[in-house]
Amino acid sequence: MATVVRACMPLPPAAVASSSAAPSTDAQAQRRSSSSSARVLVLGGTGRVGGSTATALSKLRPDLNILIAGRNREKGESLASKLGEESEFVQVDIRDRNMLEEMLQDVDLVVHAAGPFQRENECTVLQAAIATKTAYIDVCDDTDYSWRAKGFHEQAKDCGIPAITTAGIYPGVSNVMAAELVHAARSENAGEPERLRFFYYTAGTGGAGPTILTTSFLLLAEDVIAYNKGEEIKLKPYSGALSIDFGKGVRKKDVYLLNLPEVKSAYKVLGVPTVSARFGTAPFFWNWEFLRDKNKVLKLVGFVDPFVRAIDGIAGERVSMRVDLDCSNGKNTIGLFSHRKLSVSVGYATAAFVLAVLEGSTQPGVWFPEEPEGVAIESRKVLLERASQGTTIFVMNKPSWMIETDPKEVGLGIYV
Repeated sequence: MATVVRACMPLPPAAVASSSAAPSTDAQAQRRSSSSSARVLVLGGTGRVGGSTATALSKLRPDLNILIAGRNREKGESLASKLGEESEFVQVDIRDRNMLEEMLQDVDLVVHAAGPFQRENECTVLQAAIATKTAYIDVCDDTDYSWRAKGFHEQAKDCGIPAITTAGIYPGVSNVMAAELVHAARSENAGEPERLRFFYYTAGTGGAGPTILTTSFLLLAEDVIAYNKGEEIKLKPYSGALSIDFGKGVRKKDVYLLNLPEVKSAYKVLGVPTVSARFGTAPFFWNWEFLRDKNKVLKLVGFVDPFVRAIDGIAGERVSMRVDLDCSNGKNTIGLFSHRKLSVSVGYATAAFVLAVLEGSTQPGVWFPEEPEGVAIESRKVLLERASQGTTIFVMNKPSWMIETDPKEVGLGIYV
């Protein structure tokens, strides 16, 4: 298992028991003398994704010292008071590089949940994490940004910094589910993996807030990159509709092609020649040129957000992820993950990655979730168990007919 090496600020002994860390500062020594807890900074902590992550971390590891960072002091202090004595609010503007680096000097890991990541040209937080030798994860859901982050791999590796990009629920947990399906197929000699498909559905916006809404709008203006038998292909966004059965509680939903980062990373990392991702959503605004302007989209989201919150109250916040793997011998296996509230589930998903890094699963460098150097193969089961807390359905490596609400019988009690 990988160990974390930090020149300026080693992770606490409990987090890297097998590592030989560099000498710590006096402040760190004093902190560890009273507690083995790590200090985790959640950027965007006053938002729905960051706040949910902080809440999940406080439940999974009450000993952690969680710093909730944002610009809304009243909201941040309110959340911190609910999480207990080990949490506090800090006011940070991630656009201020000096302020950010100063804050990172005294933390062990930073969670970048201050999206949206679309149209962002700089990996400011990751660069600050490398400069201050601070472990890092982000919940990026943009293909270009994720590969821009990956471009800092050698710098992070040289500094001994573990970092994971796209470490949320989707992408994130879905990537790990795909990696486990592929690993199981190859371990069981079930034929060579040939086609990998990601299917997602949320009711309304899943209650995850303006950031998710902004992301959805911006993705509608991006061409879809997918892979077919080893060839990269470009498709229209929100095309290629399929009706997918997400099992009990969700049943069949229409899903459409979107440009999601797990497609490229899974293709590159897992070596499956055909990969695509589809998402169930119901956009109500179709002005493509408008959607290509991030500033205009942010204004639109600010205007429609109250109405979307009302719709969410009616539609609910259910989220479901289905990952399908087809192999060369005709065998099909799936992973299925369903939760009643995306706004809760995304927090546990992100928190699971935080703990994986703190526990030494991640090697120095910048990794995608499906890379074994990012989340060690032997650590994937624990990560998925943590991420799936509160799910209504969570199954892995099963044939599709075992979970579908209307499986097809081909005769003699055989279903497909």
